[in-house]
Amino acid sequence: MKKLRRIGLGLVASLLSISLVACGSTKEEQKQGSAEQEQKQMGKEQKKLEQKLSKLESEYEEYTKEKGYMESDDYLVFEADFNILAMSIESKNILQGDDGELDKHLKDLKTEIDHLSNNQAIKAQKRYGSAVDVYEAAIGTHMHIVLTKADITQHFNAVNTIELDKDFNADSYDYEKIDADATEAIKSIQGMPMKRIKLIKEELEKYKASFSTEEYNQLNSAVTSVTSSLNKQVEMLEVLQKESGKDKSTLEENTKAAETQFLDAKEKVSAFESKYDIQM
Repeated sequence: MKKLRRIGLGLVASLLSISLVACGSTKEEQKQGSAEQEQKQMGKEQKKLEQKLSKLESEYEEYTKEKGYMESDDYLVFEADFNILAMSIESKNILQGDDGELDKHLKDLKTEIDHLSNNQAIKAQKRYGSAVDVYEAAIGTHMHIVLTKADITQHFNAVNTIELDKDFNADSYDYEKIDADATEAIKSIQGMPMKRIKLIKEELEKYKASFSTEEYNQLNSAVTSVTSSLNKQVEMLEVLQKESGKDKSTLEENTKAAETQFLDAKEKVSAFESKYDIQM
């Protein structure tokens, strides 16, 4: 009986030992599995960054395949996308105008992405497309250019460059010169500023998810206001083209409306930039 008992105790001890070994093995396997999963996840983040770079490379080839260089409008879109990616990895390789070495910039950015640590890749992927980066890279500069053009309070504004008698003495007007100046001023407003507004709208839509609903509406409203201000200024210039400079009330009303809309846009842009302490 004692012998059987000893056998029984030995069997229990053996089973317990096997169980502990198995348990330890299971924990080690779980630990290794967790590490492997984490490693795979980290690899995924770097892969996503590499895919974004590959997309930029493809776009560069597409933009330059016909003429061997990039059109200015295409470059502005490319520059924004490039800089948003560069900012995400905290790179100093930032585009500031086409220097003719875009292929080199792409190669340098690829090298930087390839040498990211796992933690850096994860951090970069989390940062990619942040509201601040998107604004600074794709929207802010264009917005300020447009605001400067729309500032009817400044002497260099297109409307203010047309010389009119302060007392609106129509008899002293050189209508031929006024018409020529007004035509040139309209071209100036409808050219670069309106192209930049179109670009801002496109970038806002492309990166809409980067902003909160409130931020998106705020910036979109600013674009609407500055567009209205510029359109109102074109209307004023068209009045001058029609030799209606003597209509002082119309000009004053339109001037006030253009200024109000400009100031509304400026206020909304300033509020957004102040929120993130953006200096442009």
